[in-house]
Amino acid sequence: MYIKVKNAMSGSTAMLTVSKLTSIKDVRILVQEKMNVDPKMQRFFFQGKQLEDDYSLFDYNVQVNDIIQLMVRQPLGESQVDNLPSKEDSEKKDDIIKEEKVEEEEKVVPVTESESEVFKKEEQVDVLDNNTGAWFESTIMKITTNDTVRGGDGLTYHVQFEGYEVEMDGESVKVCVEQIRPRARTIVPLTDVDLGHKVFVNYNLEQVEERGFWYDGEVTGMKCTQSNKSLVVTLTVGGGEVRKDCKIVFLEEIMKAEPAPKLTNIQIVNLVTGGNDDQPSDGKCKVCAGNRSRRCKECGCRKCGGKEDPNSQIMCDECDMAYHLSCLGMTSIPDVEEWFCPDCKNDDDIVGGRVKMGKKKAGANTQGTKRDWGQGFATVGRTKVCNKVDKDHLGQIPGVEVGMSWLFRIQVSEEGIHRPPVGGIAGTAKLGCQSLVLAGGYEDDVDDGEYFTYTGSGGRDLSGNKRTAEQSSDQKLEKSNAAIARNCKARFNPVDGADAGDDWKEGKPIRVIRNYKGAKHSQYAPEEGNRYDGIYKVVKYWTEKGNSGFKVWRYLLKRDDPAPAPWTEEGKKIIEDEGYTLIYPPGYLEAQAAKEREGEGKTPAKGKKRKKNEPEDVDDSFINDCNEEETEGTDSPITKKKKTVAYKISDDWLTQMDADTNNKALWDQVKENGATNKKELTDYVEEIFCCIICQDIVYKPVTTPCKHNMCLSCLERSYTAGQKACPSCRADLGDDYLSTKPVNSDLKKVLNTIFPGYEAGR
Repeated sequence: MYIKVKNAMSGSTAMLTVSKLTSIKDVRILVQEKMNVDPKMQRFFFQGKQLEDDYSLFDYNVQVNDIIQLMVRQPLGESQVDNLPSKEDSEKKDDIIKEEKVEEEEKVVPVTESESEVFKKEEQVDVLDNNTGAWFESTIMKITTNDTVRGGDGLTYHVQFEGYEVEMDGESVKVCVEQIRPRARTIVPLTDVDLGHKVFVNYNLEQVEERGFWYDGEVTGMKCTQSNKSLVVTLTVGGGEVRKDCKIVFLEEIMKAEPAPKLTNIQIVNLVTGGNDDQPSDGKCKVCAGNRSRRCKECGCRKCGGKEDPNSQIMCDECDMAYHLSCLGMTSIPDVEEWFCPDCKNDDDIVGGRVKMGKKKAGANTQGTKRDWGQGFATVGRTKVCNKVDKDHLGQIPGVEVGMSWLFRIQVSEEGIHRPPVGGIAGTAKLGCQSLVLAGGYEDDVDDGEYFTYTGSGGRDLSGNKRTAEQSSDQKLEKSNAAIARNCKARFNPVDGADAGDDWKEGKPIRVIRNYKGAKHSQYAPEEGNRYDGIYKVVKYWTEKGNSGFKVWRYLLKRDDPAPAPWTEEGKKIIEDEGYTLIYPPGYLEAQAAKEREGEGKTPAKGKKRKKNEPEDVDDSFINDCNEEETEGTDSPITKKKKTVAYKISDDWLTQMDADTNNKALWDQVKENGATNKKELTDYVEEIFCCIICQDIVYKPVTTPCKHNMCLSCLERSYTAGQKACPSCRADLGDDYLSTKPVNSDLKKVLNTIFPGYEAGR
């Protein structure tokens, strides 16, 4: 993703391409390269907090295109410089440190490949990620000794995680033997599960209905009757955290965890606490064997590893690790009941008060893993949520027209058109399907524009958190598959399917989005991005044998939308007249331009391919002035834009805007905004008629005498709380203001015209 750093002194801004897991310390290095400010002179602020090196952007919830404020410290004055250590003292100290480093290097034992008594090279195993507490399918690439990560058997296992889209660049992850066990392969029927049993289940900590990670759990509740099947477990997740009452959705994928192999005559490490279950009988450190001359961060200072001067060491009350006062920059032991080291304490040195700033376990990229889940745009998540309609709303979204297109799927989710950021089907078996995305998932699907066939989901072994796999079992008409069938105007039949016949138009509406990936099987897919193609209805659904030999569910959908299809001549003319162009995330073009400037003169990485929807070039002149026609000398699809003109508001809209005399100043701003298309115009209307209390489009709008707008229900809650003033300017409204029924009917009418049906979700 990308963020901006703004110098609060000079006003200059730099665009940084980062990961959500990029540490603040690494951000300082990027700022030094872009803005020529020494890292020691940088102070970062975001949402009232001062950013500290020990945390990441994820910890501070920094999102795409957010702005971090940079304050530049002033250099030390002459009086302060006089008090600094002399150059000779510094040189002597440096010489001592160099000598100590040389001694340490002489004691380093070379890393060599070895063999394990319990696991073999290239063996397929399950590996525990300490950060999340989840198990991942992996392959052991090699086994070494005298390496940085060692378990009870003294060996380091280099493993490669399987089945992910994240590019690992061929690197493996180092883990210890206690994090490995044989791969789980045995599925346990629900009928064989009982209270207290240990099971291996798939669970999503954030969205319980979606597929998540694999965890060890203990059964605390269950039902297994013909009509009611359920399973409730207690899970142990990252950091030893216990999650109770976790309802398991995927009841047919309950597995038996293979027991970890027993190790002989070695010390077992407790993975949850990080401590030792059994201390050595001689009381010596397991790392340095009690050698007082050897630096060891296990039994010595956690920072420098030194064991000298034990009287000037302080011990953390959380992890029981010792630190030299000098290593922490302290001169004396603090007078507090409990003291916590920098790795354990909650950061209270933050602007805005004593805020408990603990590191987020879900985003921590530390301790035994090199995987970075924070790269790319999909990891950013939604930066806004559609509140114009309920998430289960069937039919058109107010303000979204046929032919509009967005670069990324996450933008489609933000607009409320198709809420799942990854899945192709939105809906439940109880309420039906709200939307579908056509992305060319099945080769035997037929897309004829006005109608298409769609293949259901399921029947694939996604154990071990794999994203995709070959068809390995029959699909069933349940969950998202049943959701599509519920929209058909025919009796639900989970065995043979059903056909609505001539009544198909009476079925529930489904919003359809075509993705550029569908172009490999369809001529109706867009060249780039994701395009909204209108409302479709389910004509029939049936089951058949797929190319893999297993049963799949198929659906026939036909278009039933009054707006012309975007691939027709009439539809293309509307897109051109309305000015619908590919919508980019805020700041995206600027970030691409900065990326292009950084890459000028560099040789492209071998084998690096550009994604189909990724712009080749972005010219600065397009960023500075989108209305100027691009000059010659560029092949960029982005920069080859036509001259744009202001969107022409319809006479009907203008008439209704003029009727709302109480908001004449705001409607004049709308008319003069210069929006280039209908989407920009409606977004601007949504922005300026946003209720200051609920931060949504005003519902049953009230226009106060001081010309501010808010929802009637929000103002009623304010009165109930004893606040009888305007929430915007605090002007007194009086005790009897609500009794006058102050709903602005003119504003309500024009908003319903611009956003038809937006009140239905309220």
